[in-house]
Amino acid sequence: MSPFVFIAFSTVLGICGQLLLKQGMNIIGHSSNSAGMVQRMVFSPWVIGGLLIYGTGVIFWLLALSNFELSYVYPFASLSYIGIIVGSYFLFRERITMMRVLGIAIIILGVVVTSQTG
Repeated sequence: MSPFVFIAFSTVLGICGQLLLKQGMNIIGHSSNSAGMVQRMVFSPWVIGGLLIYGTGVIFWLLALSNFELSYVYPFASLSYIGIIVGSYFLFRERITMMRVLGIAIIILGVVVTSQTG
């Protein structure tokens, strides 16, 4: 398996995990009672699922680190910001402003530039 697959799986699983965590917290809602909120988080299937998927992404991240230099791999982690923005737009109806589009373009440019140095 190509080491780049580890980077891709890590990124995709990280995005999915974060989106599940957000969904879980949307369902749980706000609370001034932090003990009660922690209890609802611990028993939330969305939060548990999000943590498991995110944790699986971390395993793939470690596999990527075992194959590449950290300074080469780390910029690819910024691609998760793009996935989060797009996923949040479709799942949570969050806005994508022109500034976010500009930020996405800068991230992509940065990943392209840093990947050429490896």
